[in-house]
Amino acid sequence: MFSNPVERGHFFHARNVALISFGAFIWSIYLAVQGQFLNDYLLDLQQFSPLIISLLVSLVSLTGAIVSVFTSSLSDRLHLAFGRRKLFITIGGSTSALLLLLLPLNYSLLFIFTLNVLMSVFNTAAFVCNNSLIPDITSKKRLGRVNAIASFGSSIGTIAGFALMLLSDSSVFYVSGAICLFGFLVLGLFFQEPVPQEPFTKQPFQWRVLLDFSVLKEPHYLPYLLSYFFLHLGINCYLPFLLIFLTQQNNPSSGESIGLGLSTQNGEVLIVFTVMTLISLVSTPLIGLAVDKVHAGKFLVLSRVSFAVTTAVITLTPLLGRTRPLLIGTLFIIPFGLSNTADIISRSAFAHKLVPEKDRGRLLSILFLAKTFAQIPGVIIGGLVAHFFQRGYQYSFLISGFFLLLSVPFLLVANRFAFPQIETGQHAATPPTGC
Repeated sequence: MFSNPVERGHFFHARNVALISFGAFIWSIYLAVQGQFLNDYLLDLQQFSPLIISLLVSLVSLTGAIVSVFTSSLSDRLHLAFGRRKLFITIGGSTSALLLLLLPLNYSLLFIFTLNVLMSVFNTAAFVCNNSLIPDITSKKRLGRVNAIASFGSSIGTIAGFALMLLSDSSVFYVSGAICLFGFLVLGLFFQEPVPQEPFTKQPFQWRVLLDFSVLKEPHYLPYLLSYFFLHLGINCYLPFLLIFLTQQNNPSSGESIGLGLSTQNGEVLIVFTVMTLISLVSTPLIGLAVDKVHAGKFLVLSRVSFAVTTAVITLTPLLGRTRPLLIGTLFIIPFGLSNTADIISRSAFAHKLVPEKDRGRLLSILFLAKTFAQIPGVIIGGLVAHFFQRGYQYSFLISGFFLLLSVPFLLVANRFAFPQIETGQHAATPPTGC
């Protein structure tokens, strides 16, 4: 095993930390194109309604949810010199990037949809294993800072992803696919993964183990899982339609302002995301230090409330931005980005503290499973809201804020069960069972 801090520290070095940040950079490019640009591309190509797009995204999410359970549980049981997680990252990531290169070759809905499902299968297999790399090499005292470093790479990748959208439609897929292919291969081949002397579990592999949720008997884990579900339920009410919202302007039938009407080709969307990312980059080191110094659970609760409020008020931007949409979009995106960054860093550190090492892949896959299943009702609710209001994508942000607030009570319960000594004002640090 490598639970010994000295053994774990052997793999905590500059190259691995840099590759974690580089991997976050590559995944942000991939998700910007596959999760945002592709939806806008389909809207322009086929003029789909919000409900149709939400149904397509839901089916893709469902395939990802199934894959996440299998790959994470299998990676916990592998004992390979090459690495348990790296195998899935290398094969899954590079295959999904190759499929991204094929998207412009055919304009038929069936072709694009099939490739999108296959990309989801392979990239999900890589992504859930990638989520285990940070806690595999990092001590609990450094989790906040390492997650902040990963967030730095993710922020730069977001800018790069939206910068690629200045290219023509086909070039976006070709260039981003080539970059992601190179990036996933570098991460998979050069990351030094700690390999245990034996698999984390000596039990022979059984298919029923893949659906073993007995770990949820811990009193702190189920509430956190529910909070995670409502978080991503809220996020996915608006996320698939974010780029569409930014580029749409007026409802063709009523003339109502339904979006900001920004341009991707003129760089206006890039400006908004660049400002948001720069704010995130400046705040990331401070947030990472604060998470390590302050109790992560309480920091996460405050971040979540702020995230909910700043998301909901984006609903007002089409009304306020009729004359200066770029200015209004930029002003509203700053607090949104700051709150989102704080939530990402603090929830990553908090989750890693709750996860026992021997079942890390399986437990993190359950979180990813909750996230993926939350995407299905999330995008459907967001699509229904936008469809009911005749392409009123701005109202998806309002309903999103409601679900984000709904996740807060579950966070408070998880925090109380996991760290009761903090809640009662005691200073003795007794870790939760299994951590």
